Amino acid sequence: MSTSDGRRLEALLRDHAAGRSDGARRILLRGGSVLSMDEAVGDFAVGDVLIDGDRIAEVAPSVLAPDAVVVDARDHIVMPGFCDPHIHAWEGALGRIIPENVPQDTEDAIGGAPLSGRSYMYAAHRAFAPACRPEDVYAGTLNTLLAALNGGITTVVDNMHNARSPEHSDAGVEALLASGVRGVHAVGRPRAGAWAESFPSDVRRLRDQYFAGAGELCSMRLYAPGFDDLTDLLPIRKELDLWFSFDSGIEKQDLRKLYYDGSFDGREAINHGNFLSAEQRQVVIDNGAQVNVCPRIETQFRFGRVPYNEWVEQGLRPGLSNDNPMTFAIDMFAEMRALHLVHRVDAHRDGSASPTLREILESATRKGADNCGVGDVTGSLTPGKKADVILVDTTAPHLFPRNNVLATVVQGAGVESVDTVLVNGRVVKWQGRLLGVDLAEVRRRVQASHDHLLSAVNWPHAAVDFDD
Repeated sequence: MSTSDGRRLEALLRDHAAGRSDGARRILLRGGSVLSMDEAVGDFAVGDVLIDGDRIAEVAPSVLAPDAVVVDARDHIVMPGFCDPHIHAWEGALGRIIPENVPQDTEDAIGGAPLSGRSYMYAAHRAFAPACRPEDVYAGTLNTLLAALNGGITTVVDNMHNARSPEHSDAGVEALLASGVRGVHAVGRPRAGAWAESFPSDVRRLRDQYFAGAGELCSMRLYAPGFDDLTDLLPIRKELDLWFSFDSGIEKQDLRKLYYDGSFDGREAINHGNFLSAEQRQVVIDNGAQVNVCPRIETQFRFGRVPYNEWVEQGLRPGLSNDNPMTFAIDMFAEMRALHLVHRVDAHRDGSASPTLREILESATRKGADNCGVGDVTGSLTPGKKADVILVDTTAPHLFPRNNVLATVVQGAGVESVDTVLVNGRVVKWQGRLLGVDLAEVRRRVQASHDHLLSAVNWPHAAVDFDD
């Protein structure tokens, strides 16, 4: 790289770190191994990716762009960012606080209340959620989304099931906007505890205040457990033209009727996808809706049943999601590896099908984008799509030499391997470091939130739990 090229790159990084992005500036990612995740584009052992403003302009073995700022991508894998349609980001100050799952009927006592101490449903919804202040929502959400970006997840649907007041909702949205991620705020009511009962009446205000502009980096949708009465939600969904995200319990709805009468229209993303009958699955598939599975959470809380193959066999490949940060760190590499291992075990045990490495990566990128409602915008390195791109460094001993690129990403790499991240053509991570982020201030906010929440519920926390 010449001195002038180096200066141009330094200027670009300064601008992007400050939140400035010159739409006329072009970036050439040169000489990496390219996984486009688009069959029409193809993959290249050595190739170039040209970014023009916020969009991918060209992907080829060699691209001529003398006006572009050049990024040396040798010894890197260039691929689309991961897309996660299901994270409860407000829990970010409570990461890994329930390391073991305890059956719901286990008797324990915290603050004098019967408690299944490490049951997610109790800990998240009955204990911590009611104690959350707006500042706790902001700190947790920002921390979770920065963790996602750091690990190469460029698109997130934040399933916000703690919209306890308009102020709580505002805090979640403002953290989403501040994070730099391509995001969807999926707003929903709390499951337990006192709240302002401002959902769904507050949905219109949220849309008008934060998401009225077309073509923005962030958008919104409705979130509902599948067992909710949808009477109040369906008119708002129709009026504001919104997607739905559904959590557990969707099998309790009359899906055939909801599609028949037009209440559902294919813009539904079903988290987990467990427990639906084959007939219900087919109704979902035939109507063009989306499904995501959570390999680590399913094995922790749901009897080890990851319903990935059930959907694939009927014609829909699910996306992958991290679900809750209270149990596991946000890490799409870990989700891919868990899915691979679970199905390899099944394949050896009963001869069932096992997804290929490419199919697993498709679930983490393109199919995740479909679940996020942005499949036409991101999820692959397709010219014309938005430039949400990550570079995976393969120079570390555990990834060198590269050999099979798919195996390197799915079976070998991790969060620490993500060297560079671009969202909407803006560099948000460079050489292993998030740009424009005061991590010390983020940590201060998160620690203050963590301390408040544990004190508020009298949680018997120790950094090392010797009982495990």
